[in-house]
Amino acid sequence: MIKTEYLVIGSGIAGLTVAHLLSEFGEVTVITKGELKSANTYWAQGGIAAVLAKEDSFESHTKDTIETGAGHNKESAVKYLVENGPKAIRLLESIGVKFQDEPVLEGCHSIPRVWRTSDFTGQDILNQLIKVVQKNKNITIKENTEAVELIESGDECRGAFIRIGEKTELEPIFAKQTILATGGCGQLFGRTTNTIGSGGDGMALAVNAGLDLKDIEFIQFHPTALDKEDNGRYFLLSEVLRGFGARIINQDGIQFIQKFDKRGELAPRDLVSRTVFFELMNGPVYLDMRHIDARLIKNTFPNIYKRTKEYGFDLINDRIPVTPVAHYACGGIPVDLKGATKMPGLFALGEVACTGVHGANRLASNSLLEAVVFSLAIAEVIERSVPMDKDKDVEVKDIKIPVVAIEDIGQIKAYSQRLGKIMWKHAGIVRTSGGLEKAKKMIIEIPARDYRIQHRQLVCYKIIEACLKRPHSLGTHYISEELT
Repeated sequence: MIKTEYLVIGSGIAGLTVAHLLSEFGEVTVITKGELKSANTYWAQGGIAAVLAKEDSFESHTKDTIETGAGHNKESAVKYLVENGPKAIRLLESIGVKFQDEPVLEGCHSIPRVWRTSDFTGQDILNQLIKVVQKNKNITIKENTEAVELIESGDECRGAFIRIGEKTELEPIFAKQTILATGGCGQLFGRTTNTIGSGGDGMALAVNAGLDLKDIEFIQFHPTALDKEDNGRYFLLSEVLRGFGARIINQDGIQFIQKFDKRGELAPRDLVSRTVFFELMNGPVYLDMRHIDARLIKNTFPNIYKRTKEYGFDLINDRIPVTPVAHYACGGIPVDLKGATKMPGLFALGEVACTGVHGANRLASNSLLEAVVFSLAIAEVIERSVPMDKDKDVEVKDIKIPVVAIEDIGQIKAYSQRLGKIMWKHAGIVRTSGGLEKAKKMIIEIPARDYRIQHRQLVCYKIIEACLKRPHSLGTHYISEELT
């Protein structure tokens, strides 16, 4: 049995930032199902959108966010996010993150406002956060530790039942406050930029505890991932490349997105992804940077250049084959502007949460911003609760530890791949009501006993239900009755 004041489930930018902040108030335990660097943050290339330049404004960033989100955003949440952007940047700078002097442009931003450390900004931030939390004596990190079920006492969350490594029995970890920062659910789809662990576990934990999900039909697909699968995920070719002038062309070398939106390659991701999706039916689609000075490419994108070389492609001289892939969940567990869920003692943060800032389609580089801004918000509300929680005994007496079924890892992978194929075909970039109904039935029929697949089945089912409840297209949710 483990006791802690604050339990953080997840170790990406959201989890480690909030752990760093909460360590001022008491003991923090961070659990992560893999290693610290296995979070999706590690692969984030673009940067953080924030209003720092004199020519920029909160009004402009707010407007761009809401227009990209198809007007489905919660305006008060967008304003809160945008107005706290500078504070988020200052926090990261205070722990040693060094941003470049000039911002870059990404799709649907009115002006350049995306701040980078390099072309692997997420990796740089995560590495710095890891250094900070590992040095902090108030923070305990438990890798290869998975949250299986939340501990409930009355209507309150009091921690989680965890599985450590390959153990078959669960253990309780009690906490005064629990923060879900488990990331998204891209691995539910057959093609994704997300790491292997991104199967929607945090969403499943919340649903099993009686909470709802919101806006989960809005799954953002990124239009330009390298069309080469690598250990269950696809390497992202950042939108910053297109902001720098990269073109999307078909097999005949023709730019085709401009026919559908005058913004071309920098149109909203949902539109660009669908356009690429349909063009792929006619033949390969490529990202083309051959018209850009080679030295500029190497100097501006050294990591992406090196990585594409490792895959056998030259960013300077080759057309790079691309495919749309599942990238980001715009919805999740509903929270207020302080990150609190409807369950006392439980907060949700980052991609697993639905603050309302993204609406029906996320504006580029608002995701890392959201993680830091709402870490600060959670820390503020928890700081106020410290005096009240001081004498609170976190342990729940006479608790019954659940017993879970654990299947062979080969079977787990097979079920995961099966789910991925179903979701990609029927709940992916283009959806039909008939296909969604078929997918729901196929998912229910998968005879999984293992909690890991049951979590994934549950979130898949919830996504499909949300899609079916929204019969008209909006943002990333595109319904076409012409396709089957």
